[in-house]
Amino acid sequence: MPGLFDRLKGELEGQEKAAGLKISDILSLPESLRKLCNWLLKQGDVSLGQVVEFTQQSEAETRSMLAELIEKGFVREIPVKPEPMYRIRLGRTAAQQIPINLWENLGEKTE
Repeated sequence: MPGLFDRLKGELEGQEKAAGLKISDILSLPESLRKLCNWLLKQGDVSLGQVVEFTQQSEAETRSMLAELIEKGFVREIPVKPEPMYRIRLGRTAAQQIPINLWENLGEKTE
């Protein structure tokens, strides 16, 4: 029976994977995956055949690329018939707190 910390760790790891893709994440990817992510951003839902056509790789290599992006939480596989579709998962940007004294600080700098 898993303990409380094991469950919390699992939930946190799940949240990290569910975070989705941020534009800054694309820069850290290898070139082939970066090109694929940029293309997926413009396409919306695509089939495996469409991805194979874009990458000009074998189906096995393309599946491997998609699996890596799915594992990172950047791409979502949508189970539809006759074949699954793939969609980029964009992450949310964190809301930034505006300092309460923002206007005071701006006023001091303009005087």
